[in-house]
Amino acid sequence: MSIVRMGVVAIGSNSVRMLTANLDAALSQPVRGRVETALFLSMDNKKRLSEEAMERVAQAVASLCRQARAAGAQQLRMIGTCAMRDAINRNELDFYIAATSPVLLNRIISGEEEAQLSFLGAACVPPRPGVLGMIDIGGGSTEVATGTADAGLAFSRSLQLGASRLLMEQRIDTPRDLAAARHLVRAMLKTSLPALPEPVGEWTLVGGTGTTLAGMQEGLSYHDALPEGIPLTLEIVSEWLARLADMTAGQRSALPGMPPTRVHILPTGLAVLEGIMEHFSIPQLRVSLRNNLDGYLYRLYKHPEEDRDG
Repeated sequence: MSIVRMGVVAIGSNSVRMLTANLDAALSQPVRGRVETALFLSMDNKKRLSEEAMERVAQAVASLCRQARAAGAQQLRMIGTCAMRDAINRNELDFYIAATSPVLLNRIISGEEEAQLSFLGAACVPPRPGVLGMIDIGGGSTEVATGTADAGLAFSRSLQLGASRLLMEQRIDTPRDLAAARHLVRAMLKTSLPALPEPVGEWTLVGGTGTTLAGMQEGLSYHDALPEGIPLTLEIVSEWLARLADMTAGQRSALPGMPPTRVHILPTGLAVLEGIMEHFSIPQLRVSLRNNLDGYLYRLYKHPEEDRDG
């Protein structure tokens, strides 16, 4: 039986990402790509995406589709997440993409499905034992889920709270800004995140906020290969958050491992992460390179009957 090699591209709020892998239990021989686009931040107060941002996304999709084909993808899928859920002119983006790429958007996934896919990527590839927790901090939303690799989800929430969304409401440029952002995050989590159904043995963080901070903590440049499973404690998260809040944008840009596109959204992403860790009394978590794209391909392999994009 020949191995099917599948590629998937996700239009996210901060970036467009690509994963191409063999469609097997391990998602073997993965090839990843990422282009920062700041799509969510391009929305105006009427929730319209800017033409410049849609052009950036279209070019990113075209580039990543070429990378996927070069990595052996026999089929390509494309999904959209929070920025696409929010934007009232999201259909216009289809025309920009159609002009540059051989792939069209299969569908826009819901927040609850995004939580499920991120959990599958973090918990099942490879399967991790015990009760697991997953946090996925995006640009427009944050997903939290718990469960086991065998039984699946026991709890999931998609919050209208992300690094870019918080930035639009409360920038963190000073320690005083940080205090205001912390207040906003804690107030929202108090009303949005109920108690968990069971104790969690291990927490995993996925997404750009986690991988960026892990790289900076390890002294790596943004383009260095990041090891899987770097631990981050609540103390480390809070220390970096306070440090960044006391820096100018120029000082942040000079930090090893700080990508230019995250100079302003890394502090707000860390504020969300700190709030969730405090809310659930999480002393430490591990950072995973896997994400909702891994979950998408894993579900396609494990439960093809659930594939609504076929």
